[in-house]
Amino acid sequence: MNEILFESYPDVVKPSDIQSMLHIGRNSVYELLRNGKIAAIRVGKKYVIPKSSVIDFLSLHLRPGSGIIRGSDEAVLSLEGRAV
Repeated sequence: MNEILFESYPDVVKPSDIQSMLHIGRNSVYELLRNGKIAAIRVGKKYVIPKSSVIDFLSLHLRPGSGIIRGSDEAVLSLEGRAV
């Protein structure tokens, strides 16, 4: 799977690439980076993000055998209308 997933992206991606890869907003990308959910190295004000870190993030959040990404507890509670 890793050979074809995101093959059009370079081995080191930028936050804007992650936005496009995961179809999420800028703030969400930076939150994932700050929380360490997507592994990255901070160099000054910039992030160095291996593409494999994005693939690892997706792999960790997939339900086994289903291809469906598990939501975080906060996301599930917010969708159910409960306070986080």
